[in-house]
Amino acid sequence: MAHDPMEWIRDDLKNARGYSVLHAPEGTIKLDAMENPFGLPDSVRKRLAEEMSELSLNRYPDAQAKDLRDAASGIFGVPSGRLFFGNGSDEILLNLFLATKGTIVTPEPTFSMYRIIAKSVERKFRGFPLNPDYSFDPDSLSTVLSGEKPGILVLASPNNPTGVAYPMEKMLQAAKIARQFGFVTLLDEAYYPFHGETSLNAPGAEDVLVLRTFSKMGLAGLRLGFLVAPEELVSLLDVLRLPYNMDSMTQRAAVILLKEVYPLLEKQVQEIRRLREELYSGMASIDGISPVASRANFILFRVRGISPSDLFLKLFHKGVLVRDVSDHHPLLEGTLRVTVGTEEENRIFLNALREGVARDT
Repeated sequence: MAHDPMEWIRDDLKNARGYSVLHAPEGTIKLDAMENPFGLPDSVRKRLAEEMSELSLNRYPDAQAKDLRDAASGIFGVPSGRLFFGNGSDEILLNLFLATKGTIVTPEPTFSMYRIIAKSVERKFRGFPLNPDYSFDPDSLSTVLSGEKPGILVLASPNNPTGVAYPMEKMLQAAKIARQFGFVTLLDEAYYPFHGETSLNAPGAEDVLVLRTFSKMGLAGLRLGFLVAPEELVSLLDVLRLPYNMDSMTQRAAVILLKEVYPLLEKQVQEIRRLREELYSGMASIDGISPVASRANFILFRVRGISPSDLFLKLFHKGVLVRDVSDHHPLLEGTLRVTVGTEEENRIFLNALREGVARDT
């Protein structure tokens, strides 16, 4: 007797929507994934290749990633015992949501993986809307948190996909309110390099958890993120962490890049910040396009006179891939998101954007 393989699947997952990534044909200008558009110099690539060739891939990697912990500790001024590493921030979120209890609460629209991961581990998730201008009002938190089982308040600043950064005093006010209701606050600082304001070591943020990633600075291919948390929590997460989760190549490459190349990555970040302002000005000058001021490495923009899906396709047919987020949340209706590219990529995008809008306005 044949069995339906889906009968063993949880009912709540049978029609679940995951994180989707559109394939980009060769030659496409990829401005959809918030990647650093600048590659590493040939000298660095050669150095990495030499180091990789010396690894003993028949041996398991360092389970505690000691060299990586020490290198990151020196860069960020955080004791190594407070650092927990994962394959991107997603794996860290998964471990954190598995280790804790209660409701996951976050203002939306925001990073979709908070909701996806919470649902995957059967955690209650409650999103509440940002203000229409995508700002965050901590005064609304008491109403949201009251009645919820104490869990985690997640705040992303700068936020994805809006690009809006919340004032530090408001986030710390939110953390204080969350504590009154028994919640811990997780501040996702994935786009911190493009903003420059961090809660690490900030007065009043001693019990706040901080999530970071190296992906946005230019190391997306490494899939490396880290959490700054009390040592007791890091020890607990180590119990849940899959053995040898950080492979040897990622660890070795990350240590080299942190010790020898980090200043170069910081210079690239400064250039991206400059290009972001140029791109914003160029977009603001186009009729039918309303960009949102951003503190990240991307810009959310609202379109008029054409549906975002139609404009997305027109840009795609011109060889430019952006992200259509218009159906991700009611506050995102009519919007697309574009990553800051190189000067030439931004020029091509702006020309395609003008043409795409002009034919329909």
